[in-house]
Amino acid sequence: MSRWVRFHFEHLRRWREYAEKVAKAAEEVAPGSRVYVIGGVAEGRVTVLSDIDVLVVVPGGRVDKRRLAREILEKAIRDHGLPWDAPVEVHVALEDEEGLYEGRRIPVTTGRETRQASSRA
Repeated sequence: MSRWVRFHFEHLRRWREYAEKVAKAAEEVAPGSRVYVIGGVAEGRVTVLSDIDVLVVVPGGRVDKRRLAREILEKAIRDHGLPWDAPVEVHVALEDEEGLYEGRRIPVTTGRETRQASSRA
C-alpha cells in the first residue's frame, strides 16, 4: 500500500473526531444547526477515494449555502484544529431541504449538549 493511501485512510479513521470539529464550528457560525455524517463513511462504504461528508442542517430561511459551508470549514480549521488536509466536505441544507439527503445519517454532537443537560439536572 502506498504512503499516500495509508495517510488518507488514517484521516478517514478519524471521521468522528473531524465531524465533531465541524459541528463545533457550525454551532458557532449557525446556532441551532444540526450536524450529521452522511455518505460512504456513514454507510460503511469507505474507499481510498472517499471523503467525509458532513451535512449541516440550518434553521431559518434563505442563506448562501456555499458561503456558509466555507465559513464553517474555515472556522473548524482555524479555531477547532481540523487538519487543513482532512478529506472533509461540508454540505449545507435548510430544514425543508433535509429530505433531499437520503441514506444513513450519523448525528454528530459537540459534547456541549451533554454538559448543558447535566448542568440543568
